[in-house]
Amino acid sequence: MFIELLNIKQNNARVFRDDLYPSLGGGNKGRKMHNIAKDITLKNANAIVTTGGIQSNHCRAVAIYAAQNNMKCSLVLHGDKDRFSLETGNAMIMRLSGAKIIFADDSTKIGSLMDMEMNKYEKSGFNPYYIWGGGHTLEGGEAYVNAIGDLYNYTLKENWVPSYIFLASGTGSTQSGILAGLDKFKFTKTKVIGVSVARKSEQAELIVKDFYEEICEANNIEFNDNEVIVLDDYLCGGYEQSNKELNEISDKSILNYGFVLDKTYSGKAFYGMLDYIKKNNIKENILFWHTGGVFNFLAQ
Repeated sequence: MFIELLNIKQNNARVFRDDLYPSLGGGNKGRKMHNIAKDITLKNANAIVTTGGIQSNHCRAVAIYAAQNNMKCSLVLHGDKDRFSLETGNAMIMRLSGAKIIFADDSTKIGSLMDMEMNKYEKSGFNPYYIWGGGHTLEGGEAYVNAIGDLYNYTLKENWVPSYIFLASGTGSTQSGILAGLDKFKFTKTKVIGVSVARKSEQAELIVKDFYEEICEANNIEFNDNEVIVLDDYLCGGYEQSNKELNEISDKSILNYGFVLDKTYSGKAFYGMLDYIKKNNIKENILFWHTGGVFNFLAQ
């Protein structure tokens, strides 16, 4: 766990450096996959099927894990096939990993293509493991219950408790796990604010709320029904889209903050956080949860 002071115009701000998570290329997808791997081992699986975009941090983490463990791996991707064949970052890692790449020309076909890959592996004598896109599984969410345990130990050592946690919210499982972890470790005054990278607030908040409750139930955590907030004010037009302000934050992130902020995930969350702090004149302790995106940054 790496928590550092954050150089913004806010004296009580810190950053949780999940971008430095020491496994599978880092980021929240590395942390999730590390926890999902325990279930893969438990079930003696020897092949994996999952899905994501052409610069998916999740698919990168899965592809690396499969390569490290000599497992078959099928990635059902959506996005521009020609871009995928040329881009660096996560796309390059996926291409070099040895994973089987299948493109869905229509997003409605992703599920059927994944089912087909599962069936092919089973017919060939493999024991395949199915992972929802983004690592949106109980094991993936539970990884962030455990991460809040690390944060709890930090607060005891440093006598510093965040009043706000800001993070990028995509599939919602990271935010759900954090909320469940806050319940488990009795953070009663910490508010979590997700900054959506793709979905509208109403849909995103329902998904996060449902999964937050599911994680609590599965782990016997007393569900406190904390408010679920996912802001859609900073979508910049949608997934992988940006604007002038976000571009400037990303391009100057190393100079200004000492770490990279990509335009798809972490940069969008950071942009939203800065604007939200300013508009709401927040003075309390703030924790920015840097979920990663280094390889997205390199492919920009």
